[in-house]
Amino acid sequence: MNNPEFTIRKNAPIWVIVLVALIIVISLWSANFYLLVDIEDKGILGDMFGVVNSLFSGLAFAGIIITIYLQRNELILQREELKLTRDEFKNQNVTLRLQRFENTFFNLLSLHHEIVKGIYFTKETLVNEDKGGFRRITDEIKTENITFTGRDVFQVCYNEIRSKLHGTKELHEISSAYISEYYKYQNHFDHYFRNLSQIIVLIDTTLILNHKNPGLELNEKSKYVDVVKAQLSTYELLWIYYNCLSSNGMRFKPLIEKYGFFNEDFILDYLVDSDHRNMYEISAFEKK
Repeated sequence: MNNPEFTIRKNAPIWVIVLVALIIVISLWSANFYLLVDIEDKGILGDMFGVVNSLFSGLAFAGIIITIYLQRNELILQREELKLTRDEFKNQNVTLRLQRFENTFFNLLSLHHEIVKGIYFTKETLVNEDKGGFRRITDEIKTENITFTGRDVFQVCYNEIRSKLHGTKELHEISSAYISEYYKYQNHFDHYFRNLSQIIVLIDTTLILNHKNPGLELNEKSKYVDVVKAQLSTYELLWIYYNCLSSNGMRFKPLIEKYGFFNEDFILDYLVDSDHRNMYEISAFEKK
């Protein structure tokens, strides 16, 4: 922080001033002495010392100027040190803010996995009566309850809801059909969607790196959204897709579009109807 070369360069004119002042004083004093050395008039010789006194007074004044100059340089150095200190504090604040954000982010992501693991759904299923996988034709139809857990629940429930979404073309039709079926699975998925939206809102509202350029900040945030997307299965994405087209997820939908949450080719392969693609802005399928 204290660079010797910088200090010498700043203070170099001081030595020039001192040297010039000394030369002037000695030269004038010597000139007065030799010019008046043959004069017997004591008064003139006394005047000679009066001139010298004036010169020393001038030298004292020069000393004051030099002191002010030194203080000025010292203030410059102090300001530069304070600026470096402020910059260091800013960097530390950015680092601490990022650490706090990431701690919260990864805690919510860990909670997301726990929520997925805790999801379960019980479905009544026909029982095959022979070992070949085919049910024999009998008068009695046997069923049993099978419980699905974790990510399997999303696939089973999505297959259940597809029939209701078939034939829907308008947004209000999709929303109405989805909501009517969603209530059957609400207890399984409510906590899931609330936590997921909380993660994306956290990313969106946190000033991660204090970029003055909004484009750079958006790029940094998109990296964390990509981390979230990497945790989601195919059928989770499909549930998110249709949930955001309903009244349940309308507030979440703009963030989906902002961060390019879906892969267009991937989504088109699994949608109930290809026309449902048009329910989102093109930005929802663009990688940020």
